[in-house]
Amino acid sequence: MSTTESNSHASSPDKPDAADNVDAGGRPWQIVLATLLVGLILAVAGLLIQTVTVVLLVFTGVLFAVFLHGITSWITARVPLTYHWTYTLVVALLVAAAVGGSFYMGSQIATHISELSTQLQLSSERLTEQLDQYDWARPYLPNGSQMQNAVSDDVLPSVWTGVQSTLWAVTGLVVIICVGLYVAYDPSLYINSLVKVVPIPKREHFRDLLRKIGTALGYWILGRLLSMCVVGVLTSIGLWLLDVPLPITLGVLAALLSFIPNIGPILAAVPQALLALQIDTSTVLYVLLLNVALQTIESYLLTPLIQQYELPLPAALAICVQVLMGTLFGLIGVVTAAPLAAATIIAVQVLYIGDYLNDPQPGELDEGS
Repeated sequence: MSTTESNSHASSPDKPDAADNVDAGGRPWQIVLATLLVGLILAVAGLLIQTVTVVLLVFTGVLFAVFLHGITSWITARVPLTYHWTYTLVVALLVAAAVGGSFYMGSQIATHISELSTQLQLSSERLTEQLDQYDWARPYLPNGSQMQNAVSDDVLPSVWTGVQSTLWAVTGLVVIICVGLYVAYDPSLYINSLVKVVPIPKREHFRDLLRKIGTALGYWILGRLLSMCVVGVLTSIGLWLLDVPLPITLGVLAALLSFIPNIGPILAAVPQALLALQIDTSTVLYVLLLNVALQTIESYLLTPLIQQYELPLPAALAICVQVLMGTLFGLIGVVTAAPLAAATIIAVQVLYIGDYLNDPQPGELDEGS
């Protein structure tokens, strides 16, 4: 009996270790299964898309916080001010620049848009008069009753839809700004709150993971800002050479819209083409060619050069993620696709490839892999 008891006592320390290993190895799958179960419940309830959209808005706010924190930390390291005083100064300068720039650009654009609206109306009237001379075109020209029906049947519902979209966009922008301001003011508060959820032995490892994700997002934002600056400068120069009105204003607008992948350059080309109509139709063609050339330079020269210093994100994966996110969640999905994919890749490398598969180089590929 004593020998059996001694053997049982000797072997008992190994059993908890084995159980712990099984539990540790099974924990990631438990998290995945719990996440899938929550997603299934939300999908059945019809709330999955709305819930993920809110999460993406919060994630965009975190990106804004990373941007503010990066600028504030960089300035704090070079001036004799505390982080919070520097943060307040940075936010004040950004607000002043946004208000002043919006007022200046709005006044400039409003002047030319009013002139453009008058020209477009005159052109439309001349075109209608010319088409009215042909019998085959008269049935397709709107008369008074058709215009009234169009207003009641098409325009008013479209206006209501536009109002709803505008309200949703303003609400999302407010959420992004508020989340970014609060998180950037005291990032350690939110990081420590996330770390507290993790078991004590894993907290430093999880904190290091958050640090890596934050660094990758910071490099991604820096790369986007560099690309935006280049696009804005080249657009302004090109439009100035073509004598298009408001070249600097349109260049700034093109730089801001280029933050949105794929869709942004198309949106930026619309006001450029409209203002180019004030000159002649050939200028419109040159403006469109300019935008195609700039988009090509950004996609095949700037982005590959900048991505050398960012997290290596395969181009095919980036395109697939953008298409999927854009189809499911609209504009917010397109904007957050690349940084979200980058953060997911880092998490998979650290938690799954590094910890679960015990790969000593989770972020690198060797010849034997």
